[in-house]
Amino acid sequence: MAFAFQNRCRGIFRRGYFWRQTVFALLLSMAFPGCALAETAEEAAASLQDNVLEYGELQDMIRLYNPAMEQALASYNDTLEKYAEARAQLKRGQFSVSTDKEEAKDDNDMEDYAYYASEEAIYKSAAASYQDMYERMQENSSTSSLRQMERQMTVAAQALMISYDTMELERETMEKMCQLYEKQYELVQTRYQAGMATQADVLSANEQLLDGRSSLETIQESQDEVYRSLCLMVGRETDGSLTIARIPSADTSRIEGYDLEEDTQKAIGNNNTLMSERHTSSGGSTSGVNNKKRNVAEGEEKLRIQMESLYSDILRKKQELEAEKTAYEKARQEKNLADTRYSLGMMSQTDYLSAEMAAIQAEADYRAADLALVQAMDTYEWAVLGIA
Repeated sequence: MAFAFQNRCRGIFRRGYFWRQTVFALLLSMAFPGCALAETAEEAAASLQDNVLEYGELQDMIRLYNPAMEQALASYNDTLEKYAEARAQLKRGQFSVSTDKEEAKDDNDMEDYAYYASEEAIYKSAAASYQDMYERMQENSSTSSLRQMERQMTVAAQALMISYDTMELERETMEKMCQLYEKQYELVQTRYQAGMATQADVLSANEQLLDGRSSLETIQESQDEVYRSLCLMVGRETDGSLTIARIPSADTSRIEGYDLEEDTQKAIGNNNTLMSERHTSSGGSTSGVNNKKRNVAEGEEKLRIQMESLYSDILRKKQELEAEKTAYEKARQEKNLADTRYSLGMMSQTDYLSAEMAAIQAEADYRAADLALVQAMDTYEWAVLGIA
């Protein structure tokens, strides 16, 4: 017995008792990560390094440079590395006790042989568990949480960029309007000096100009705030070095590919809230099962109603865009006619300024309707992917 005990101690300390304790502590304390996306695209990253942010780049920018995503991915990779390291250590331990087992067998020491065989089985089982965890982390089903996080952030970034573009449109429009207000104010002053306008007319024109400048300042401040938020979302500096590109016009051909019934079924299958409800324990009781079924059914019905609403919103905004386009084309024709008439002295400066204002406003309304349709289509498509 004393000889067997000495052999056992010799085997334990040869492998390193404290190292062994550390490995098994790792087995007990290692926490499973939520899930993550192990994808990195160096070639895609290279194309995102310029100082122009395109609307179509937002999801890639979020995936690669958003601070929260970077942290989640780092945590994921760190956990993968720990799993791989732990498995390698356990395999080394398995090899070591296997050697001790063979030595005990050669010495015909059945007690030590049985002990080392048991130790080998423990190491082998633990190493297999880590291998299984490592492989499961890399499966698509294990990355759903990070994909969900990425998509939600992309939706938020898209909303910010649409807000920025809308404010850019408002800013440009207000700048042009202020220029016209200045001309109008100067005209009223000239008319007042000629006795053709009252002091009240001058005050009204001046007030209109001051209001326009105040509105322009407010728009600029709001746009700057959105700019900073968008830069932070995509992991870029807020020092003004990043240029926000104009969002492309709505591609109405996308609508032709929508199938409300089929898309609704996809949305129901992809919706995280519904998936979570389906996997919630019913408690095993009849009432629990019935409650679970009812909650799932109610959730699906609400989503069906929401999908119908989103689809109807797209069709409505498409009609509004067509109407605004028609109005814009008409205003542009009238502006061209006003240019001709004014150059021939057939139109007063006041009427000409009014025609300019109408054309500017019509263009702003048309572009705003275009952005609204872009957002409506994106919202619908994200709902199909489970973000609703």
